[in-house]
Amino acid sequence: MKLKIILPVLLVLAQAGCREEFTPPVDRQMSAIVVEGLLTNLKESYKVRISMATPYDSSTNNTSVAGASVSIIDDLGNSYFMHEQQYQKYYYSDTSEFITVPGRSYKVHIEIPGGDIYESSVQKLAQPAYVDSIYGYVAGKEFWYKDQLGEIATKTVFGAETFIDLTYSSDSIVQFRFDNTLMKCYSYLFRYTPEMKAAGIPFPPPEDCPGAVCPYKIYCWEKFDLETGTDLSQTTRNLISERMEDCTVCFLPFDTSFYQVSYVKDSCAFDMKGNLVCAEIRQRAGSEGMILETRLYALNQTSADYYKEINDQLSYEGKLFDPVAVQLKGNIKCISDPHKPALGLFEVSSCTPGSYWLWYFDGFVKYQPIEDTSGLPGSGSGREIPEFWQLFFDNDSL
Repeated sequence: MKLKIILPVLLVLAQAGCREEFTPPVDRQMSAIVVEGLLTNLKESYKVRISMATPYDSSTNNTSVAGASVSIIDDLGNSYFMHEQQYQKYYYSDTSEFITVPGRSYKVHIEIPGGDIYESSVQKLAQPAYVDSIYGYVAGKEFWYKDQLGEIATKTVFGAETFIDLTYSSDSIVQFRFDNTLMKCYSYLFRYTPEMKAAGIPFPPPEDCPGAVCPYKIYCWEKFDLETGTDLSQTTRNLISERMEDCTVCFLPFDTSFYQVSYVKDSCAFDMKGNLVCAEIRQRAGSEGMILETRLYALNQTSADYYKEINDQLSYEGKLFDPVAVQLKGNIKCISDPHKPALGLFEVSSCTPGSYWLWYFDGFVKYQPIEDTSGLPGSGSGREIPEFWQLFFDNDSL
C-alpha cells in the first residue's frame, strides 16, 4: 500500500523537476572587446575585426570598434601596421608591406580609443601541410543546413563525401581544420536585337551576325559557403608518422536547391523615345558545373584548443555550426588592465588552398585539380571563357 502511494508522489515530483527553469548567473552589465583575426602563410591581405560585445540584456548588436591602432609584431620585434577599412569595418594588412614567414612567431597588438591596450598570445606559424590526394564517394546522408529563415533544418540527401590524405613536417601542428566553398559555374544565351543596339544596351552583336537577333553566350559563376560546419581532423598527437589519411573534408549535397543560381529572364532599358526595350534570355546554354574550393588550416595548440571548445559547445556529429567568438575566451588579453575581459581568437595557422572541378560517375566522385580560384570574387560573369572553365561538365570528358 505504501508503495502505491509513494510512486505517484515521486512521478509528480519528477515532472515538476523537469519543468523547473535554470537561470545561470549573468553579469548583465559586462561588456568586452571581441577580436577575430587570421594570419596565414599565403601572400594575401590579412584581416582583423574588432567589436565590442554588448551586455547580456542589451537590445543592440555588437558594435564595431573604429579608430583603433592595430599592428602585427613578429618574434624579431618588427611591427607591421594594419590599415582601417571603414566601410566594411575591419583592419587589413598591405601585401607590399607585410607577408608572413613560416617558422616565425606573431602576435597582434591593439590600442583602442580610450587608451586600453590588447594583445594576443605569441604563436608560431607552422609550415603548411601538403595534400597528397583528394577523393570521394557518393553517399546518402542526413544533411544539416540553414533554411530560408536561418533556422537549422535537416534533410536526407545524396552527395559527395570528400576525403584527403596529407603529409606535414612541423611538430607544432596539433590538428587541422577545413573551410569549404562551392563555386557554381553556368552559362546562358543573351539575345541581342537591333532595338537593344539603338537603346545602347551592352553586348553589341558580333560582326558575323547573320540576322536581326544575335544570341550571346555569357559565362557566370557564383560562390556558396557550404553550411556543413567546420570539420576538424583527429589530433596529430595520436599519430606516430607525419601523414594522415581519410581526413573528412566535407559532405557536398548534389541537390542544387541548397545553392541555386538565378537565370535572369530579361534585361530591359528605355530607348531614345522612352519605350521600354527588353531582351529575353532564351535558355540555359549548357550544364552547370561545380568547383570545390577548400582551405586546409594547420592548427597550433592555441587554435586547436579554441576550436575544441567550440566543438564541445556547439557540435553535432563533429560539425561546428556558427562559431560564436563572444562565448569563448580565446587568446586575447588586456595588458593595460588585466581585469578587463577580452574575447575571441587571433589565429596564426598555415593554409593549403585547393580548387577542384567535380565529376560524378558510377558512385564515385572525381576531383580535377585546377588553379586556385579562392581569390575570385563571390560572383562574376563575362563574354570571354574564364581560364578555369571546363568546356564539358559530363562524363564524356573523363
